[in-house]
Amino acid sequence: MKGVSQDDVTTIQHINHVSNTVHDFADDLYEHLMDRENDQAKQKAQELMKVLADLIQSLSDDL
Repeated sequence: MKGVSQDDVTTIQHINHVSNTVHDFADDLYEHLMDRENDQAKQKAQELMKVLADLIQSLSDDL
């Protein structure tokens, strides 16, 4: 049985990084919403949208 290729390792690391980033934004957004910090929640949501837009663009570029 052969190991995981370096390309797959790099891909997995990138997926984990993106997933962790999105998770962190969601946690922050949740806290701002629960604390009724609407301005901070709006800013965090906009930042999350940028991360997700970059992800969508990246996925589109790969096609």
